[in-house]
Amino acid sequence: PFKEKATGVVFDPKLENGLFLVGVGVRKKAILNIYAVAMYSSFSALKALAPFPRGEQKQDAQMALRNAAQTFDASSTTSFVLNMVFKADAQTIAGALAESVKPRYSGPATDVKELESLIVDGVNAKGGQATKGTVFRFDCSREGVSVSVDGKLQGMARYQGMGGAFVDVYTDTDAVSP
Repeated sequence: PFKEKATGVVFDPKLENGLFLVGVGVRKKAILNIYAVAMYSSFSALKALAPFPRGEQKQDAQMALRNAAQTFDASSTTSFVLNMVFKADAQTIAGALAESVKPRYSGPATDVKELESLIVDGVNAKGGQATKGTVFRFDCSREGVSVSVDGKLQGMARYQGMGGAFVDVYTDTDAVSP
């Protein structure tokens, strides 16, 4: 297990579908830690980081990882696991994630609205609050982004390009969590 330092949240080194932990971070808003996030991807994404010494050439390493994590073939997925450490209502957390995806996605805004609705539905199913310990999982693929809340699959925003846009939220040069 790997512990995210700022929040103390522990993440498994590997998901049940064989994806490997690539890195962890924290999403802050002002001085508050909102959630810890872990990125899981294929072994090829880990290999993309091999040429870069730890702590050096960060921008180049970030770009190599981003490119590898977005190289979706028929069966590849990059997943993000978010573990809440601060309470947020359904619309607040869903809206924040949707607003992060929107500028990175070239399709219609209604597609992003569907992603947002899946998140809202998942949080509403547990009382309307994403409380400390609520776990979101976003599986990004060529087909789109599937959404799970506390282990319950909510569905998939099935739009080409959405998976890559979600990966960009955490891996591009304007990433919301380093």
